Amino acid sequence: MFACFDMKCQYVLCFSLMACMLLFSSISESYGHGLGYEIMPPEMLGSKLVSLEISSDTWPDEYTKEITFSLFETDTGVAVKNVTYFVMLTKQNEVLFDITGQRDDGTFMLKLHTTDADQIMIEEAGSDFFGSLFDGGEVVNVKGNAFSSGGLYEFKVIITTGDDYSNVLSTPLDYDVGISFLDKTSYSIDDINFGQQELGIITYYDLINDDFAYEQSKKMITYSMPFDWSEENILVTSTMHQEIIIPKTFGDLMVESFSTNVNGFQTQESVLTIDDFSPQNRLVHLVLNQNDLLEISKAVDGFPNKMDFSIMPSADNLPLTTMTENAQYKLNLSWEPQNIKSGSAATFYFKILDAFYVDRQVSVSYDLSIFHDGEEIGQVSDVSVDMGLTVVEFSVPDDVSGVITLQFENLNGSNLADAIFPVVVDRVGVDKTSIPAWIKNNAGWWATGQIDDSSFLQGIEYLIQEGIMIIPPTETTEASESQEVPSWIKNNAGWWATDQIDDSAFLQGIQYLIKEGIITV
Repeated sequence: MFACFDMKCQYVLCFSLMACMLLFSSISESYGHGLGYEIMPPEMLGSKLVSLEISSDTWPDEYTKEITFSLFETDTGVAVKNVTYFVMLTKQNEVLFDITGQRDDGTFMLKLHTTDADQIMIEEAGSDFFGSLFDGGEVVNVKGNAFSSGGLYEFKVIITTGDDYSNVLSTPLDYDVGISFLDKTSYSIDDINFGQQELGIITYYDLINDDFAYEQSKKMITYSMPFDWSEENILVTSTMHQEIIIPKTFGDLMVESFSTNVNGFQTQESVLTIDDFSPQNRLVHLVLNQNDLLEISKAVDGFPNKMDFSIMPSADNLPLTTMTENAQYKLNLSWEPQNIKSGSAATFYFKILDAFYVDRQVSVSYDLSIFHDGEEIGQVSDVSVDMGLTVVEFSVPDDVSGVITLQFENLNGSNLADAIFPVVVDRVGVDKTSIPAWIKNNAGWWATGQIDDSSFLQGIEYLIQEGIMIIPPTETTEASESQEVPSWIKNNAGWWATDQIDDSAFLQGIQYLIKEGIITV
């Protein structure tokens, strides 16, 4: 039992609760897929109106998923006794198991345990056989590695008796239920300016497909997820919720707002909510409610059975924005020139806003330190203005290039009120060079003779012409008499495919082929 509760915790808790309230205020209590709790529409059981309640949890740890089915009288809330359940679980279009069980108290509980076993095992105390259980109250434990991931778990639930086991329903109660469990995936990218960054996706609906990508030239995140766009499915889908995890060391994505496309349809800004309360990462909540899904489905015909997402900064690159660690202050930062150069002057502009007062600009004391490779290269302590922009002039040393960090501390004298902004000096223009990662596979096959010269070169030529592969401007000379590819270029391709040389070394070979007229662009 803890007797202390410091101010930092108070701030973080307060604002986290506020964020959650705002985020989920638009989520209705309708029936449907995509939530961890559902009440199905009422149906008649003899002369009674009954409903099926489904609840879920991860208990006692992330390796156990618990699902409870309860039949109750809709008007009174009283549980229906002596219920016979048939339950079948499907995940990603694969039937994992089915089971039949009788429950005296009307409540059927499944526990899905993650193990290393490929084969699914069903266990229950007192059960004599596999797949059919008549015990009146035991928990059904199901074990296997099929439950290691989250996403959408689809249950077929058929109820054949109620009130009395002898009361066999002439028309069984038949339900299709979707229950979602949190799933998190991580993706490592190597940004040309900010270096290695770890992005992540948390999904509360279905699993993310294996197509995550980050396009540096557009600062755009793309990925997809299975989704049935039929009206029937949308009408039983309450909400689709995901979270994009962005490290606060990734300056290009610390922008004030993002735009979102779903299957090419531009969504409203309200579907995204930025949560900057964590000192390490920002969470971008993406929430599509049922009305959003219907609007998207009607706007575009012929959707495949998936959602394609693209998320990118919605406007100019600046200002960047973040919250202080104690969640009390919000900071907006911009600078001139936008492309800061070594050995030149830079001007930083910022506002300090009080989040307690709905982002009202305030005048507070602050300490600002500027770091490069862990070494402090600038420092100022002052008081911010309450109107307009606070201005800080900074002379960038000649030997400073790459990422610098602006670290704000002690806002209004609080040692918990701090925040950082990463800023690039001598930014590399990523629009000059862009090579899709999958080309490495082709280069490796070419180097080992699995693809002939003509096929590989024609492919590269097409990718450049279509703008899929972007290379630095290259002057073409008169075509050489020999169209033979020098061996060093093929060697480069093989080394590049195995990460022994960098992109620029590989591109030198491609540029040579263009210059010699072997590749025409």
